[in-house]
Amino acid sequence: MKILLTILILISLVIIQVSFIPALPAPFYNINIIIIILVLFLILNNLEDALIWGVFAGIFLDLHSFHFFSLNILSIVITLILTYLFSAKFLTNRSIYSFVFLTSIALFIFEFTRFLLIFLFIFFTEGALYYEIFSVNYSTSLIYKLLFSIIITFISFYSINYYSKKMKSFFISVKK
Repeated sequence: MKILLTILILISLVIIQVSFIPALPAPFYNINIIIIILVLFLILNNLEDALIWGVFAGIFLDLHSFHFFSLNILSIVITLILTYLFSAKFLTNRSIYSFVFLTSIALFIFEFTRFLLIFLFIFFTEGALYYEIFSVNYSTSLIYKLLFSIIITFISFYSINYYSKKMKSFFISVKK
């Protein structure tokens, strides 16, 4: 029953990501809910479960993508592994700061990995260079993705903290 519920939740999130979010007006179509949920799942659970969720999310996203198959799978898996390593090596708690920082790092890793894989694919198949990362639209899109990810991260952190005590709800305060 738990596996079926997990698959239904994952399919629902992917449907929201590929059908509802792109239909939003600019700049709201830049939201990447999959990365936010996977980082949240990585923080609350473990790497193995997050990778399983990530592989299935990548498969469903690849089914709706115009790029080569496994682009999203590889990007999500690399993102989760690097985010986990970064979390284990540098962050020690489950505060709002670490969650926002990990989500931001994961978003940059995901976007860079996707860009690098697309660049390599186009370079080796067509022999052309791929300059999307240097365009103004790509940079603005990345800034909006980061901004909306931080906002959604704050909302989801405090929502989860209200119902669970797995995270620490504090801000750094300066005592005089």
